[in-house]
This record gives sequence, structure tokens and C-alpha cells, in this order.
Amino acid sequence: MNQNDQGRVSLHRDLGVWGAAAFVVTNMIGTGIFTVPAFVRASTGNGLASLGVWALGGGLALCGALCYAELSTRMPEAGGEYQYLSKIFSPMWGFVSGLISLLAGFSAAIAAAALGAAAYGASLFGWDFQKPLIAGLGITQGTAVAVLLIVMLAWFHTLGVKPGGRLQAIIAGTVVGSIILMVISGFMSGRGDWREITQGSAPTGLWWVALIQVSFAYSGWNAAAYLAGEVKNPRQTLPRALLGGTVAVAILYLALNVLFLYAVPHDSWEPTIAIGKVAAERLFGPVGATVIIAIISITILGSVSSMTASGPRVYYAMAKDGLAPAAFGRLGEHHGVPSISILVQAAVAIVLVLTGEFETILIYVGSALSLIAALTVAGLWFIDRKSESDGSEIFLTPGYPLTPAVFLLLEMTAFALGLWERPKPTSAALLTILVGILIYQAGTRFGWMGKSQN
Repeated sequence: MNQNDQGRVSLHRDLGVWGAAAFVVTNMIGTGIFTVPAFVRASTGNGLASLGVWALGGGLALCGALCYAELSTRMPEAGGEYQYLSKIFSPMWGFVSGLISLLAGFSAAIAAAALGAAAYGASLFGWDFQKPLIAGLGITQGTAVAVLLIVMLAWFHTLGVKPGGRLQAIIAGTVVGSIILMVISGFMSGRGDWREITQGSAPTGLWWVALIQVSFAYSGWNAAAYLAGEVKNPRQTLPRALLGGTVAVAILYLALNVLFLYAVPHDSWEPTIAIGKVAAERLFGPVGATVIIAIISITILGSVSSMTASGPRVYYAMAKDGLAPAAFGRLGEHHGVPSISILVQAAVAIVLVLTGEFETILIYVGSALSLIAALTVAGLWFIDRKSESDGSEIFLTPGYPLTPAVFLLLEMTAFALGLWERPKPTSAALLTILVGILIYQAGTRFGWMGKSQN
């Protein structure tokens, strides 16, 4: 058990490079890559255009990871954007980012991933995802399984960051190895058609909607930043974990998208959650597809697990600063993790599973995260980069100031155009920010917010 100077329980710095990178990889590779490609294909109109958007999304994620690598070495504490925005701009913007983390960045993403895992589980075991289980409450077999997954993983991550890190490392190794094997064997099967990659209608021009959808699939490239308070030698470990994990996943994503286009005829593409299942059946037949679907299910499960662990570190940091209920900042004496924050996040995710639709959740999460990530990256321009006494310990963003400028331009352009095409979920993201500002102003004005526990 770690204790601070006052004898209070503190976070344990137990994660090394591989453990932190595993959280990045498993956070990123989840529901998105096995569900979003069909929606992106529908938004772009053809295979080449969709590949272009995936490549653009990978470049965008890399730009973001480069910027976050610098921010995380300057402020190596738990909380990610909450810490950066609070210290660069004001606690209000930190609070807003924390609220978005609770409602969208983690809870909604966990809900979407759990639904995706349940959908693939239904394909694997042959039960009906949509079959009503409790008709009066609108609970189906699929939503019930998603809820069960969330509950089980929330409980597991209350046992400590070390077992959580080991689980993520095992899943990450299994996932990366399996995807590489899947891609190689899929192309070697000879059951696809390379010409399908160039087939389809003329580009629709809805690349900005596709980029928001892709942003959801790439979300998680900043996962290690949330766990900065539990990372060994954070100024060395975090940049390696953020950049290594992001680059590896971007390469795997492009390879998988080429495989999906190769496997599935252009006239068979439709917006379906389980596009990975469709491709696996065409490439490997029923038996091989069963194995691939099992791997996909484990992959998505790893994503749910990673987000279940990462998000509560934000609420923990907020509570220590008096911007969230004090209970969110309490750590278990034996395991040193914010158990109450983990359980609250799980509860919000369960509500979203029972009330939301997959694509709506997808757009809402992508939009909200784009706004907060853009504001966070913009913070680099407000830091005195020449004031560090020991610059050797700080990772400096390559290509600065162009790198953050490119990130901001693409993120905000995609959001603005997405607002025109999908006004409801993108407006909900803006509304979440407005609600956060109002709650913060009311809380500080009436004195029930801002009392630090440090």
C-alpha cells in the first residue's frame, strides 16, 4: 500500500512501458474497428475513399498522441485532459472535460463497446441479440449480456491496477498477434477480390461524418495519459506508450480495412455492427469464422476493460480538487484504486446501454471527444516551452507548431461539417459542454464545489 506524506493512501506507480502501451492498444482496438468500417463505407460511398479517411484518422491520432506526449511529461499526474485543461486554462475547463469523460468519453464508449461485444457473442453462440428478455423495460438478450460484461469488469478493476495491467498486456498480445494472423491468412485464402477495393459509387462527400466515425474507432490513443499517476518513470514511459501504441494500431487498422474490402463485395456492404463477422465467414468459412469471431469478442472485451480502468482516474483527480463528490477520490486501502469512481462509471454506462442506439452513441462520443481533444491540444500554444529548467526530461512535440495546428484544423472542420449532417448527436456534445459550464459556475458560486482534498 502506498501512502503520501500525511499517511493517506495514494495511487501505486506499478505500470511500465508495456503495461501502459497495452492500455493504449486495448483501448483503441475494440468495437470501433470491427463495427465502424461499415458505417464509414456507407458515408464515403466507396472503398478507396474509406481507406483515405482511415489513413487520415490515423494521422490525426498520431498528431494528437505527439501533443499529448508532451503534455503528459509536463504534467505526469492521473486525469489526462482534466489535469491539462485545469492547469493551462482554468479549473472550469478541467471540470467540463471530466464531465464529458463521465458521460461520453468513457461511459458512452463503454456502452457502445459492450453492445458490440454482445453482438459478436450472439453470433458466436447463436442466440438472438434482439430477442426481448424483459419486454416491459425494453431489455433484450443483447443488452443484458452487455450489462453483465460491464458489471464483471468493473468488479475486476476494483482489485488493483497491477492485475488490471497484466490482464491488458495479455489481451493486447493476444489481440495484436491474432489480428496479424487474421490479415495474413485472410489474404492467403484467395477467397476475396482485390478489385472490390476500387468498386462502389462515386464519393458521397460526407467524409467529415466518416472522420467523426473513424475518430470513435481511434479513440483511446490517449489512454496512458489518464493513468499517468500510476506509471513508473512517467516522463520516459508515457511518450513511448502513447506513440508506440498509436502507430501500431493505425497500421493494424489500415490492414484490417483493406482485408474487409477485399473480402466483402461492394454490393454486400451495409451499415451493420458485425462487419468483421461478415468478412470472416467469407474468408474462412463457418468454422474459421467462429474462431475469428471469438478473437474479435476478446478484442472488444479488452477495450471495455481498458476504458473501465482509465476513466475513473479522471473522476479521482476531480474529487481531489473538490470538483466531484469526495467519494470519487477515495482509494481502497488494500488495492489503492478509486473503487467508487469505477462503480459510478459502470452505472452510467449501464444506463446508456439500456437507453441508447449504437450509431447515435458513436457520433455523440466522437463529437464530444473531438472537442475536448482539440481544446487540450490547443493548450500547447499557451505553455511557455522555454521555461523548463531541465528540458531533457520533457518530450517536445515534433513539428510544433504545425502538428497541433493540423490536429485542430481537421478535428474542428470534421465537427463543424458533422454538425450540419448529424445535428442531434453533435449538438448533444455541445450541450454537454454548456451544462458542464453551468454546473461549474453554480457550484463555485454557491460553495459546494472547489474545496480541495489535497
